[in-house]
Parts: sequence; C-alpha cells; structure tokens
Amino acid sequence: MFTRPGEIVKYLRDKKYIAANMNGADFGCGSGYFSILLAQGVLPSGTIYAIDILEDELKSAQEFVNNLGIKNIRFLRQDLEKNSGLANNQVDFVFISQVLYQSIEPQKIIKEAFRVLKNGGFLIVYEPQASNFLFQGQKVHLQEEIEKICSEIGFKILERKEFLVFYLLIFQK
Repeated sequence: MFTRPGEIVKYLRDKKYIAANMNGADFGCGSGYFSILLAQGVLPSGTIYAIDILEDELKSAQEFVNNLGIKNIRFLRQDLEKNSGLANNQVDFVFISQVLYQSIEPQKIIKEAFRVLKNGGFLIVYEPQASNFLFQGQKVHLQEEIEKICSEIGFKILERKEFLVFYLLIFQK
C-alpha cells in the first residue's frame, strides 16, 4: 500500500484526516520529515507542533525546516510520557510515527494525545509490526495492544491498515 511517507500523508489528506487550516501535533518528530509533510498538508493557516524529547533531533529538524523556509511548524522539547506542552483540546490531529514501540508505557503518550485533541479529532498511529525485521530485539507493541489501549482511553477506531512492515491505525476522539 504505502511505501513512502509522502504517500501516507497524501492518503490522510484524501480521507480528510488532515486538511487545510487544521492544527496538528507530530509526537516524536525526530528529524522532522513527517512534520514537513504534515505542515504542507495544513496550509495556508494551519500549524504543526513538532515535539520530541531529544534536543539534537529538534535542533537538526529546526535547521532543516528553516532552510526550506517553512513557517508553520513550532518545535517543542518535551517528554511525551509526561506532557506535550500543548493545551487541552488544542489540535485537530495527533500523528505518532515509530514512537510507541520505544516507550515502556505507551498508554501515557496515548493519554496525552487524547488530552490535547479536540473532540472529533484524529489520532494517527504509524508503527512497526512485531514481525518487522528492522526492529528485531526491541519491544514492539502489537497492533492489538495499541488498539486496546486506545479503546480503553476513549478513542474509537476508524481504520486499520497493514502494509510492508508497518501498520497504520486511525482513531477519533
């Protein structure tokens, strides 16, 4: 199905999970690659909050974004298991890519996403499947485990997609 990040974001735009003028958060933005694609998807007046705990990643991402002249991304250094730095009901969507598998307590990150999402907002989860050879030797949360956590927190599942070595889950608050 999807082989490139741009295809994922295009799919999300086509399905209206991401649209012009929305505000969104990229939880665990890393190098900022998805943040840039998401920022393009919310133009002309939407904002993306790119959040990561690693200072070096944020500095690198911010420099990359500045060099591209992108103005609608705000960077925040936060521990997503504690607080994202966003207000309650602030964003229309939260995008989480390859973050939950790194967390011992992914439910804390998912609860934070629930807190910052507006009612009706979307949680988009893009994570490696347990069978993903790239993540051998690491704790990879099963898709079913993430679905169960999201359901218990109050999210409603809208879509499940499996492809290559990743899965995509879309929930609504």
